Amino acid sequence: MTYGNLAYKHDYSSAEAEPNTKAKQNRAKRPKKQAVKGLSFPARIACVIVVSASAVFMVSQFIKVNESQTALSTAQENYLFEESVTAQKAFELEQSIDLSKIEKEATTRLGMQRPEKHQIVYVDIKRDDTTDMTADKVEGFGNRLASGIKAFFGNIVDFFSI
Repeated sequence: MTYGNLAYKHDYSSAEAEPNTKAKQNRAKRPKKQAVKGLSFPARIACVIVVSASAVFMVSQFIKVNESQTALSTAQENYLFEESVTAQKAFELEQSIDLSKIEKEATTRLGMQRPEKHQIVYVDIKRDDTTDMTADKVEGFGNRLASGIKAFFGNIVDFFSI
């Protein structure tokens, strides 16, 4: 095995001279590269104005969204506070109602008394006192569509009525 140069041996003197002359000729034939022109001054001004207007619009929209979110969080806090107050008042109301106190008030101030056995009448109803309504009958698509159409025409009549 030999370690050496595996390249073909050519006459390098004539090969070196030809490419240089050809390269010079190719360079002479090619037109010079024109300088790449940028945007004109009015176009640059227009771009700056458009970008500035976009930035102002985005900032104003962000401010609106931020204010809306702040108002929403404040309203939610107020709602939770009022809900807790309502629950507390309902509990206090339930605690304040005492049936014995009501009975005492009814008997002393109003002169009422409990009914006796012969005054109680029981009524038997032959028919069922229940109804069978399914969610489809009450909340079905047809019912929602019909109520929407009725509301639409009702709004038109209300709008044009005197």
